[in-house]
Amino acid sequence: MIRSSAVRAKPIILTALAAMLGALFILDDPIFRGLAISLIFGILVSTLLTLIFIPVLYYAAFRRRLEPAEHSAPD
Repeated sequence: MIRSSAVRAKPIILTALAAMLGALFILDDPIFRGLAISLIFGILVSTLLTLIFIPVLYYAAFRRRLEPAEHSAPD
């Protein structure tokens, strides 16, 4: 799980940064300023959820299956 998160982190971050950078250009327009702000923070929150929150939830839900068998064996 850690390996897959590390492999996917760079493309996810680069894509999010590119979209956020593109939204920076419409911050100057008074009509589209609200759209740009919501777009930037929406991408930021969704990226954090994807990279941090979802893997932690997945680990918590499947922790018993992912632990080595030696910890679950009785002495």
